[in-house]
Amino acid sequence: MCGIAGIIGSSRTDAAACVARMSDALAHRGPDDSAVSVWRDERIDRETVFAHRRLSIIDVSSAGRQPMTTRGGRFTIILNGEIYNYKELRRQLEAEGTEFATASDTEVLLELYARRGVRCLDELCGMFAFALRDNTSGEVFAARDRLGIKPFYYFCGDSGFLFASEVRAMLASGLVPRLLDSVSLDSYLSFGAVQEPRTIVEGVGSLPPAHYLRVGADGKVAETTRYWHLPREQFRGDRNEAVLETRKRLEESVEAHLVADVPLGAFLSGGLDSASIVALMRTSARARTFTVVFSEEEFSERDTARQVADVLGTDHTEIVLGEDDLLSQLPHAIAGIDQPTIDGINTWVVARATRAAGVTVSLSGLGGDELFGGYPSFRRAALVNRLNLPLRFLGTGTQRRLADVAATLMGDSLGSQKIAAAISGGGDLLASYASMRGLFSSQARIALMGSSNRDRDNGGYHLSPETLSLIAEGNGSAEKGDTFNRISRYEMNLYMANMLLRDTDVMSMAHALEVRVPLLDHRLVDWVYALPGKLKTGEHTKQLLVDAMGNDLPGKVLNQRKMGFTLPFEKWLHTALKPFVSATLNDAQAVRRAGLNGSTVTEILCSFENGARSTSWSRVWGLSVLVDWTRRHGVEVPE
Repeated sequence: MCGIAGIIGSSRTDAAACVARMSDALAHRGPDDSAVSVWRDERIDRETVFAHRRLSIIDVSSAGRQPMTTRGGRFTIILNGEIYNYKELRRQLEAEGTEFATASDTEVLLELYARRGVRCLDELCGMFAFALRDNTSGEVFAARDRLGIKPFYYFCGDSGFLFASEVRAMLASGLVPRLLDSVSLDSYLSFGAVQEPRTIVEGVGSLPPAHYLRVGADGKVAETTRYWHLPREQFRGDRNEAVLETRKRLEESVEAHLVADVPLGAFLSGGLDSASIVALMRTSARARTFTVVFSEEEFSERDTARQVADVLGTDHTEIVLGEDDLLSQLPHAIAGIDQPTIDGINTWVVARATRAAGVTVSLSGLGGDELFGGYPSFRRAALVNRLNLPLRFLGTGTQRRLADVAATLMGDSLGSQKIAAAISGGGDLLASYASMRGLFSSQARIALMGSSNRDRDNGGYHLSPETLSLIAEGNGSAEKGDTFNRISRYEMNLYMANMLLRDTDVMSMAHALEVRVPLLDHRLVDWVYALPGKLKTGEHTKQLLVDAMGNDLPGKVLNQRKMGFTLPFEKWLHTALKPFVSATLNDAQAVRRAGLNGSTVTEILCSFENGARSTSWSRVWGLSVLVDWTRRHGVEVPE
């Protein structure tokens, strides 16, 4: 796990200095080593620069240093991530005559590309974002893993093609205008996180999951292509077969994710997903598990996690944090945000504590809710969709009037606005789902942005055409598949990709902690997603996972109320965080530069401070993070 940055096809004389600034901004991601490679193409008078920040995980010797070049000198690579099946691939390549100089997975990927070209992506199992230069032609090939676990941001401008592992590094180059993207602002206010492939900064894009691109020596993008899709439902067997194969793939995934030459552990919350991973880890060795708990019992999962650890026989560590400890960390956590988000602070806290305990790699249960159906959205969106079926026979105008009536009768609470948004969606499942995940309604965003744009597609929550294309998998309608699997797709493409994975990456790497997600191994996802939804539901939430784990799970886990490591933001926004929020949202200039209407922001803040139930803490926190981030990084709306 590392940080990568570079510039391709630059005519600037200071290109290397610009990339050095990007590399410095990524130092926290790779504290073990750093290096830079520079090429100048005299034919076109252009320069390409690669920079790498290394967190040593596999082959921690200096032999694994990047940028790494093939023996013949033709290809050079920088990689952020891990290739879990690199040993198997290495054996195949050795049988084909390839000789290796290191024991690293990076060299395996490099040599695999040298032999297979783009087809190498079909053979990779892992999380990755990499850039690879053909030193003969000057062309650069870049790719991102199938589920988007690792990030790849880029910017195409007069100075060349820039890329990096974080948006902040792009800004540090000095070559990216610090302008707020208005479409992304709408997206952020809709969901609490900007939806890919856009970012909060105008002109900076995110290479979507399961995509690769080619950039010419002149810095021009020649091709952007999707190389993997979620499968269509195709399973025709019985439930027993589905359970057995799911168990097999779970075991294989966890075993693959244990490869490391540094201390490795796992987060253990006491919930089903993390308990399943830990239960499968113990077949290889005694697992080290970590639970971060509050000293205040009302927010603590200590008892459940402790019981699970005892049953599973792990080497368990409890990291106890008091409220004062957490609050003292919050300013640093807020500063660590790479793009505005209403989530992520808890991950920063957990990652810091785990890294301090001596672990460099930790396994996480992230992805289980999206794949196996753990969220309320699987039930709520489907229910709303069924109730809204008659609305499909009504005109758009009638749907909107009904939504307005519902909002008026139920008040201005977040819940009422979500219901109204679902009604205005007219029985569309994506609209119903979007309403479940929504933050600010269409009307609220119009008031906040001072916009006359009254587009209420997707239930009033903003999804750009580019985002809709990604949801549709690039090869058909987003409405194909049964209801369960369609919601699973929405969760993976929207909430998971744009909030959970993004925040987990940046907040864990702030402490140079590598977080791995075995439940998102594409071989497991390929299998589970292709199963019909009826095989994944039952008496328990995530019934398929429960059945696949069988007696390996303690009974306590099955009856545990879903909690997770959550911070009491609603309480803190009225107490310890009140000065930060008030100072931020009362900074009229900063609010205006963030593209927000000051009077509306003040109204929302006052409503919350006065205890109005209609104003949720998440709205106030979301606005505070946005204004703080834009002010901190000097990003503002265009004149």
